[in-house]
Amino acid sequence: MWKTLLCASVLTVVAALSGRPASAGDVELLPPGLMAPSTTEVVPAGKFKKDPPWTIGMSWPGVGNTWIVQTIQEIKYAGSHDPHVKEFRFVEANWQPAKQVADIEDLMTHKVDALIIAPIAIDLVKAQVNAAAAAGIPVIVFSPGGTFTNATVSVYGGGEAFGRTGGEFLKDKLHGKGTIWVFRGIAGSGEEIARYNGLKDAIKGADIKIGAEVYGDWNYAKGKQLCENLVASGQPVDGIWFSGADMTRACFDVFKEIGKPLVPMTGEANNGFLRAWKNAGADSVGPIFTPGLGPAMVRAAIALLEGQQMYKSYYSDPKPVTAANFAQYYRPDLNDAFWFPSTLPENMIMEMFKQ
Repeated sequence: MWKTLLCASVLTVVAALSGRPASAGDVELLPPGLMAPSTTEVVPAGKFKKDPPWTIGMSWPGVGNTWIVQTIQEIKYAGSHDPHVKEFRFVEANWQPAKQVADIEDLMTHKVDALIIAPIAIDLVKAQVNAAAAAGIPVIVFSPGGTFTNATVSVYGGGEAFGRTGGEFLKDKLHGKGTIWVFRGIAGSGEEIARYNGLKDAIKGADIKIGAEVYGDWNYAKGKQLCENLVASGQPVDGIWFSGADMTRACFDVFKEIGKPLVPMTGEANNGFLRAWKNAGADSVGPIFTPGLGPAMVRAAIALLEGQQMYKSYYSDPKPVTAANFAQYYRPDLNDAFWFPSTLPENMIMEMFKQ
């Protein structure tokens, strides 16, 4: 995996030095296989070109699990390692939609040259996206392409594809029939709703019933309590779908502690989950929701300010971690907090996540 990332970086440099006219395809937000354009519509070269140094503002939903912690680290690394970025203003809204609206408006008062938004709820920030676009500020939004008419570039990953991967895995393992439990994330989060919709789409038409549905907030402790309650209730379960792997690890532990045979459970591309998957001898799948989505948005902002031509939307839907490719991803030398693939250099990964 790391060789792939290195080769991708070398190819980017070669392209930059080749003297060819810039095209939208020259902007590589993440290595091949991790992200690709999802439209043929482009932002013309030079439309947002601005002489450096630049101030870039980013509104983030809030803090939380280890994925969020690592993604923020990768965002800040990307924002601070371009010599043309004078100031990278990063604010988080503590999962409060009203605060996010105020945060975006505050960033605009600081005369940012580009604005990046990862919305808590898409509909609640449309007015701010429109206002920034009207002011001539390029706006990069984490959302499906076309969600924001006035967004300059949309970057997206996870969502329905994430949920569908887990749903299809369970449908296959249960031969299209049975009872599943559903562990959702933070209620009201756009990403959570999209993942759940992907699950529903995957099991549509199958003889699979959702026997229990709970919100575990993508959190180990809460997920464990909920799993203990469901197991104690005696409700039947043939498989479990999870919106996040910290909750899966919690259920692994609950089943082990009470001696209950494991059922197929979905997970995520997290090193701690892969370790738990291996140790439990579980039957699982790990959709990939790379922390690289954060720095991809930063790179999009920089590319626009450089005057590069870009596609209007990009999507990340890598092939998931399965039993067949497990060894390509699992890092026994790193701790449970590591998520992959990462955009951080290997020396930082070892410094931050060494087991």
